[in-house]
Amino acid sequence: MGEPAVEWREIERRSWQPQEDLKISEWSEKKIVLADHTEEKGPLRLRRTPYSAGIMDTVLDPHVETIVCCKPAQIAGTTLFIAVAGYYLDQDPCPIMFVLADSDTADYIGQERIRKMIEKSPGLSYLADGMKYNVKESAFTFKNGAYLAMAWATSVPKLASRPIKIIVFDEVDKPGYYIASKEASPISLGVERTETFYNRKIFILSTPTIDSGNITRELDSCDVVFDFHCTCPGCGVYQPLRWSRQYSTGFPEGVYRDEDSGELLPLGQVVWDGGREATPDQIEAARYEGGSCGAKWTTVEKALAVGRGKWVARVEPEFKPKKVGYHLNRLYSLLGRSGDLDKLVADFIKAVNDPDPKVLQGFVNSTLAEAWTQTVTKADQNVILKARTKLEPMTVPAEAVGLTCGIDMQKDGFPFVVRAWWKDLTSWLIHYGVLSKWEDVENLLFKTEYPIDGKPNKFTRIWRAGIDTGGTRIDDEPSMTEQCYWFIRDNGVGRGTRVYGTKGASRPLQGKLHLGKILDKTPSGRPIQGGIRLIMLDTSDLKDMLFYRLRRAIEGQGAQSAYLHAETGVDYARQITAEEKRINEKGVQEWVVVRKKNHFLDCETICHALADPEFPGGGVNMLARVQEIEGKRKQAEIKRKQTGGGRRDKFERPAWLDR
Repeated sequence: MGEPAVEWREIERRSWQPQEDLKISEWSEKKIVLADHTEEKGPLRLRRTPYSAGIMDTVLDPHVETIVCCKPAQIAGTTLFIAVAGYYLDQDPCPIMFVLADSDTADYIGQERIRKMIEKSPGLSYLADGMKYNVKESAFTFKNGAYLAMAWATSVPKLASRPIKIIVFDEVDKPGYYIASKEASPISLGVERTETFYNRKIFILSTPTIDSGNITRELDSCDVVFDFHCTCPGCGVYQPLRWSRQYSTGFPEGVYRDEDSGELLPLGQVVWDGGREATPDQIEAARYEGGSCGAKWTTVEKALAVGRGKWVARVEPEFKPKKVGYHLNRLYSLLGRSGDLDKLVADFIKAVNDPDPKVLQGFVNSTLAEAWTQTVTKADQNVILKARTKLEPMTVPAEAVGLTCGIDMQKDGFPFVVRAWWKDLTSWLIHYGVLSKWEDVENLLFKTEYPIDGKPNKFTRIWRAGIDTGGTRIDDEPSMTEQCYWFIRDNGVGRGTRVYGTKGASRPLQGKLHLGKILDKTPSGRPIQGGIRLIMLDTSDLKDMLFYRLRRAIEGQGAQSAYLHAETGVDYARQITAEEKRINEKGVQEWVVVRKKNHFLDCETICHALADPEFPGGGVNMLARVQEIEGKRKQAEIKRKQTGGGRRDKFERPAWLDR
């Protein structure tokens, strides 16, 4: 009698089979079906992300141990490495780990992306047979011996629990990766788990944030960095795609290395007419201008060029690289409309015209995949003083529409700053100093007149003022906070200058400022008849805005620049640089006092808040409207007198002018 027939299971038969002789890119298109939650559903087609193939295939290079990918949002970066994980689950079963920024994201990627990819992909569905999920370890186990764990940056014990061959660190610039512990950083802890394997693979990917962020440091430490070069439809020269000369990470001189000739050639850029004031028709006509021949590419031509692209090293490597970097931006995207030139230009114009610098930072980070550099958030006094102009102190530029004043309260006096504003939020420091007593504050706000440059015998006063209501008790007198409340009650309205009490918010706001609750009592319990309402300030956002505008002034960038008068001194500059922005133990950026006296910095944040369009009733944009209406009213009055008639009420003074 013969041996009884043995029925081998599919998982067992597959375990005997040798690896398929396929590149990972070829395997992915053959085996992977994307889950419903991905932007592009159905079988994976790399023609939609042609840049993915080169990265995938580098994984199997035995010399390469670490792959770093600096990428924008909406370019399928996470999908790329999920596919790589699928390859190892199928072709080389081993322990794999995904490290995400937080537990919610880790759970989503594990359950909604990886599990469903396995279940939906015909080439991987056999792995679902016997697949188990260990809730305690947040890990999948498979009958073919593969193990896939989902971790998050703060789960230090999880990172130290078992040896890992393949590890993926996703979005390493998110806050969770910066939280300090008694042990090493999450990235180094995860890398330690791979040391058991000589053929380990480490993947690090993220959209960048600031220039000291994790992904920027990792990219800078690579042995070689690659950019995706596309062939110009005009001259056929391969070249990387960059937004502009200003935003061209990796090419500080505006040139790149041609792979064939080795020559340095000029970068191209996105071009359109109208600048930041472009009309919809001008935006629609945006093109990519080739660097070598100046040919203007349409969105369709750009997409075709991307489809024929290739990865090229910035510098020709002299040895087999162990750590390889890749940089992408959204100009390469073929997913939906995310890479269309008109959409990108419209997004950029919206960002650059927004008074909040964080909006522009979002575009630079998420679209251009470039780190945001705030060059004056940690600057010495000489850097700040480069924002000086020829404007004499206590002189108002002729184009200014209004003056704001920020006042701090200290035991030894009242530091103050006065700024003149134009309608596009360009501003000039015209006056600063320290006042001794409340009478001096009153004289500054209600009696001081500033001459207008180039207009003899023309003067203007402060439009709005804000006083920081924080303070301490002096001897037996009421606290300075109470004194401030009574000053505002007596002088806040009806004397020409509108005076507000301000206070720094204890937590981030939805916006840069908002109206606080009505206070009907002072800190000592004395009733405030009619109440008083403070303006709550997000001082962190306002300091970001101030330094963004100072940088624009230093670099001569025009609109929204914050200039200084000609005699601005070191005393001002030292106080403005008395704080720097750092990353705290929770991975959050925050302003930290490095020198005790920072009063002019606080005054400046008040000045900028008073002028901001978010201010209740509007900012200097409101004054610009007033100026326009007043001009029309005067023209109508002149015309009425010339013609001897006409209506007089068409351009009456708006009631909100005195807010």
